[in-house]
Amino acid sequence: MKTLLCRVFLLVSFLAPGFVRAEEPRPPFAIPPRYGDITDYQPGKPSREKQVVVLIQDLHANVGVQKNIAAILYRLQRINKMPSLLVCVEGASGEGDVSLLRSLPGAIRHGFEALLLHKAYLTGAELAATESGADWAQQQVVLWYRFKALFSKLASLPPVSLSPIQLWGVDDPDLYRKNWRAAKFVDRNSYQSLNYMRQTKTYIDSGASAPLHRHLENLTRLLMLQLQPKQYRDYVANRAMNPKGPPIYEQTLSAAETYYEAAEQRSHAMAQNLLNKMGHRPGYTVLVTGGFHTQEIAEELKQKGLPYVVVTPRVEVLDQDDAYRARLREEE
Repeated sequence: MKTLLCRVFLLVSFLAPGFVRAEEPRPPFAIPPRYGDITDYQPGKPSREKQVVVLIQDLHANVGVQKNIAAILYRLQRINKMPSLLVCVEGASGEGDVSLLRSLPGAIRHGFEALLLHKAYLTGAELAATESGADWAQQQVVLWYRFKALFSKLASLPPVSLSPIQLWGVDDPDLYRKNWRAAKFVDRNSYQSLNYMRQTKTYIDSGASAPLHRHLENLTRLLMLQLQPKQYRDYVANRAMNPKGPPIYEQTLSAAETYYEAAEQRSHAMAQNLLNKMGHRPGYTVLVTGGFHTQEIAEELKQKGLPYVVVTPRVEVLDQDDAYRARLREEE
């Protein structure tokens, strides 16, 4: 009899594993595969507000990714069941105003948007805020605040856009400028530094230990500004292994380290500014940042027990390098 019960238990366990193992928590929404994928989800601790932070990983200046980000935001705005969707972004601070772009006639606006996207002057979040239609109730609120502002001094600034997608920059301006200045220096001098590193790796690699080989790979990625958070932490822990080199290499290396130090500080600042802005706001709140920041901010939210979903937009063509470098070289 005991043998029979054991066999029945094993059969049930094989056919219906849910009886013996809890199912993985499912995200509260789905993303059509043509736009992207949900790559991480943490349900967090239950709360009365039922807040969920949606972290969208941005690939800066990539036109296809920006369009997919806009499509994802349209979807979130529809299912949010709130009057507006708060979309926080990096690279800016305070409220984002797209009312001027929204005021253009449709055909002219669409052509202008296409031009700005290809020049990396328009992001997916800004595109979504521009093209999202506001309902009549929201328009009334905005118009009423603007009317009141003509006759009295308001405690807070009135809304500047009729878009149901509210843009809000959560970056630290000083850290952002520090980050960009370091990136500009690395971009100008990376060719010489990487050329020196290639020669050095060729000389060292043949007899290098596994830890040294891994560190040299991380050092090369550092000079290309392509490290992820874990790789950067590994690099910092083993920085004593850095080979010495000519002045331009040492200066570029120092600038690259400054870039990542500022990037980490920006991640912490953006996480705090995000939490301050969303407050007890129920529903979805979105944060659009590059992949490096997304991983670090996700870790902070996890430590605080806040629910979040990480969305990675679909990438079809890697066309961002020229536009990104052009913006990098002109922006201060």
